[in-house]
Amino acid sequence: MRRYGPVLLLFLGLAAPAAVLPFSSIAFPNRGSVFFGTNYDNRFAPGQLFVNKRGVRKSGWEAGTTGRTAQWVSRYGSVTITCVGYQLAWGGMNEAGLVFSMMQLDGTRPPVPDERPALAGALWWQYMLDTCATIDEVREAAKGLRISDTGDHYLACDRTGAVAVVECLGGRLTIRSGSALPVHALANAPYRECLDHWTKKTPGPADPYDSLNRFARLAAGLARFREGSATQAVDHAFGLLAGVASSNTRWSLVCDTGNGIFYLKSYLNPRLRFIDLKKIDFDCGRPALMMDAHAPLAGDIASAFHPYSHDEALEQVVKSLAYFRPGMSADRVRQVLALFEGFPCETQKR
Repeated sequence: MRRYGPVLLLFLGLAAPAAVLPFSSIAFPNRGSVFFGTNYDNRFAPGQLFVNKRGVRKSGWEAGTTGRTAQWVSRYGSVTITCVGYQLAWGGMNEAGLVFSMMQLDGTRPPVPDERPALAGALWWQYMLDTCATIDEVREAAKGLRISDTGDHYLACDRTGAVAVVECLGGRLTIRSGSALPVHALANAPYRECLDHWTKKTPGPADPYDSLNRFARLAAGLARFREGSATQAVDHAFGLLAGVASSNTRWSLVCDTGNGIFYLKSYLNPRLRFIDLKKIDFDCGRPALMMDAHAPLAGDIASAFHPYSHDEALEQVVKSLAYFRPGMSADRVRQVLALFEGFPCETQKR
């Protein structure tokens, strides 16, 4: 895989959007579960959902200073959403209830190379969904795996009730949780900056899409919530997301971690759809699955996934590179995509 290194780095530059737009994320408890919500905002509109299987052997290509690269077998299946192709998660939930979403953050600076193998941000998070059930496990895994090539920060939560903000500032990865995270919201400014502004109770910027303004409104909306049914929690989450949406909001996700249900609305299809992860066969003996995130469906869409299509995935990546990182040929994209498609099923090997 190393001979593709420079091309892979360009390809994985797709892990982050090209322009700062008002991404927003929230998390809040309800009757023993955590509900997570996020908006994806960008001028680039396509999206794909993927079902990622457990039992798949995967690898990275960026070696640490000892020459070691990342190698792992996925322990958990997951459903992810992205604009940029297979194995490059921009958000999603695994069957253990771990959830995350990315938001662009100017000033992000990942750790410099060290002895740890590295994965670009979108693949680093796919690794976490593949191998971790909790924020504590993400924190432990991060000690041995460096995140690279990211321009984002992230909100994440798990089924135990833990919520975390993951940021790379000043070349250092920080995972903020517990008492260090009194407000479970995130926008496109560093969490500490938003929290400090909110704590001072000073008037926010007039621009409703400014990160400080959105954070303050989300904080107020989270404080207003009174625990109720799962339906009430889902409605509240989508209501908060609608309140900070823009004309560039392409999709809004809500995840019920306790019940393992992934809800979705999008700008081309505002009808509520949901995927019950308990209904999905994540065994890698069956094909990986995919779906257009804007498909004209409603209600339970778990059965609407179709087997992974190289042609569909390739078309999406070519479009994404033309928008985000122009200059890479379709032939090279095809070669790189084949590396991800070639990850073997460990169960079948045995």
